[in-house]
Amino acid sequence: MDVYDLSHLIETGMPFFPGDPEPRVIPGRGAPPWQVSALELGTHTGTHIDAPSHRFPEGRAIADFPPVHFVRPGLVIPVAGLAEDEPVEPERLEPFLSRVRAGDAVVFATGWERYWGQPRYFRHPYLSEAVAGLLVEAGVAIVGIDALNVDSTVQGTSGVHERLLGAEVLIVENLRGLDQLVPGRRYVFSFLPLPVRGGDGSPVRAVAWESDTRFV
Repeated sequence: MDVYDLSHLIETGMPFFPGDPEPRVIPGRGAPPWQVSALELGTHTGTHIDAPSHRFPEGRAIADFPPVHFVRPGLVIPVAGLAEDEPVEPERLEPFLSRVRAGDAVVFATGWERYWGQPRYFRHPYLSEAVAGLLVEAGVAIVGIDALNVDSTVQGTSGVHERLLGAEVLIVENLRGLDQLVPGRRYVFSFLPLPVRGGDGSPVRAVAWESDTRFV
């Protein structure tokens, strides 16, 4: 039985979005001999999921969604070969649209995770607003990417967040390990968050398994 780990480690010194809280793992704060570490992080640290309230204050918070909402069938869309700050355009998605079903998780594999921890990671490819529109029209539930942001960090855009979160399509960013998955094959994805009351997002332990996997 294979369960594929799609999450970056949370650790001191890891990359984080400019302006977000700096992540720190502080060991040894329990009463001896017990070890109780302290975590300092933001709701969008590492591999994480965005709730609608991340962009829209009146939108639903992460704990407003039931756990089942974060466990979804879906597929990986391969979009490798993009340059720095280059958008994913509809022609990269369209060959796979016939396999996308309402309620799916659709995850884009740019390959940009290879720059994790390097300055170039912040100059990642991103989704075009046209692609976001197609995903909303298809009725997907979650959109993910193996990059810092579904929008352009270089340009400071937010249109893709607005299009997706405005339609209550949740967003997962900073995925890794998508090369373990076969493009276009159906998988089950789990992006379970911490149930943070009023939270605009949460770190997740993102995993995937083949849809016919038996857990026995």
